[in-house]
Amino acid sequence: MSTPGEERSRQSATAALLRDPVLRALLILTVACTAWYLLPGFTGSKIALFWPIQVLLDVVFAVLTARMSAAVTGSTRRFWRLMAAAAVLFTAGDTIQGAQTFANPVAGMVQGSSTQSALITLGSLVTLIAMVIHPTRTTGRERLRFVLDAATVVAATAVFVWYLSPSVDLRAGGLGLLLPLASAGASLAGSFGLVKLMLGRNMPFTPIAGWSAGLAGVLIGLSTGLTPGLMQMSMPTVAMLVRLVPCALLAAVPRINEVNLHADPDVLARRRMRPFSLLPYIGVAAAFGLLVVSLSGGTLTVRVWGVVIGVVVVTGIVVTRQLIAFTDNARLLGEVARTMRALREQEERFRALVQHSSDVTVIADAQQIVSYASPALERALGVPAEAVIGRRVEDLTVPGCREELREQLADLLARPGTSTTLRLQVPHGDGSNRWLSAVATNLLHVPSIRGVVYNAHDITEVVAYQEQLQHEATHDPLTGLANRALFADKIAEAGGTASILIIDLDGFKAVNDTYGHHAGDALLRTVAVRLRRCVRAADTVARLGGDEFAVLLPGTTLSHAEDLTLRVHEAFAEPVPIDGARVAIRASIGIACGALSRADDLLRVADAAMYSAKHGRAREAAAPR
Repeated sequence: MSTPGEERSRQSATAALLRDPVLRALLILTVACTAWYLLPGFTGSKIALFWPIQVLLDVVFAVLTARMSAAVTGSTRRFWRLMAAAAVLFTAGDTIQGAQTFANPVAGMVQGSSTQSALITLGSLVTLIAMVIHPTRTTGRERLRFVLDAATVVAATAVFVWYLSPSVDLRAGGLGLLLPLASAGASLAGSFGLVKLMLGRNMPFTPIAGWSAGLAGVLIGLSTGLTPGLMQMSMPTVAMLVRLVPCALLAAVPRINEVNLHADPDVLARRRMRPFSLLPYIGVAAAFGLLVVSLSGGTLTVRVWGVVIGVVVVTGIVVTRQLIAFTDNARLLGEVARTMRALREQEERFRALVQHSSDVTVIADAQQIVSYASPALERALGVPAEAVIGRRVEDLTVPGCREELREQLADLLARPGTSTTLRLQVPHGDGSNRWLSAVATNLLHVPSIRGVVYNAHDITEVVAYQEQLQHEATHDPLTGLANRALFADKIAEAGGTASILIIDLDGFKAVNDTYGHHAGDALLRTVAVRLRRCVRAADTVARLGGDEFAVLLPGTTLSHAEDLTLRVHEAFAEPVPIDGARVAIRASIGIACGALSRADDLLRVADAAMYSAKHGRAREAAAPR
């Protein structure tokens, strides 16, 4: 089946053939010769013009083959160079015969002399060499089938040559006997070579040029067989016409090839060798048809026996070809059976792997509609695989990650064959959310898949562990408050103006010494709880270390910070029950307000204010009452 592009190229090549001036000239010459030689009378003039026209056609053939050889390369150039050499031999033989006929018009006429026959036979031999040595690029069993197909066509051709050729005078002896036999042998060998080229993978000419050459060869063979009979029937002008028409077609072959290649330069590279050819079967049918015709006379002559033997040979070759085909088919069927068995095993293995895999496999089309989901989906998300078929991939995720997913998929769909890693949060059947790590691969261009393949596995525990590590890195393990590093990050994120409180507990060492470190830890946890109750959601409470705390109040003034200080003191006023005792919480608080671009200065100011408050409290405690 031709593709639309190949069909357009073929139409373009056909149009180029119809427009070519050289082919038009050859067509006009052929039509003129046909009209001239079918016109009654003027026999002498027709005989005088026959050989000049034949030589003209030979020269055209020689020039066009030489031109063709210059336009190609490699083994194809060698082929056309040999054809040009053969054309030169044809031209020399017909020129010599034309000169002899001009000197003796009656004796020469259509049938050539021994010299002309020798040169024509030599040219045919060069043509045969060109066809035989041209590589076919077939190997192994394919080469054997190829040879048998060509042999079938040649054997069928030989039957026709035998039946249509004039009787050879065995008494002629010498060159008179050798040349007709050599000519017939060269014709058969030439047909084999032509069939070899047309059936092979490396045609040196385009298909239309090959069929034209084949038709010209058949017509030349028929004209060679018909010429003696026409001469005996006193029909020399018809004999001349049947000799000229095939030569005109042969002269056009290299030009047809050149025009084809110019219109469609890739025609030879694009040509595919068919798995079979109809030529052998046409040859068999023609041979059996000739057998029926030859037997219709009712007499078993030598010609008829030759046809019978030829048909037996053709049948033998075809039977051999079919036996080889049966053997090859049996071998191929065995290979197909083994391949199918291996495919079934691979399919079962793949199904088993998918059925029991912990990874989820999902396939979605270009619109991201799910067309397949593996059974592992139910184990991972608590919903049957069938429940997601027909749904969009993004609808399987939580709303918060859909926008990012759409952006990643848009980039993936634009690049076939690529993969990307996704981190998706999806709802579970039990109402919770799970985290999946998925590798999405764009295989929309693969005919057997035509989708985006997702391979995903549950990473919920990994994400939870990562979040735990992140929390531990930024929070105080005892109180759960932000640590110094997170407090610094919060200052950097806030920007603008803010108030900072530095809080240091008074007498904390005495609590540790009196009640033990566990009591001190309990006191610190209580302080953290009470501080969180005093601040807004946007504020940050941090434990800077030991018994020192800090509070960040973004976008606040000094009055707000002072109000918070009063609330903190009120919150700390209630003692903390520890081991049956009630431990009081006393703290010194320093305040600083200003631009967070000078955060270090604010921290120093707040820290200094805290120490000032602590020293003032100490002086009050030391003053006499």
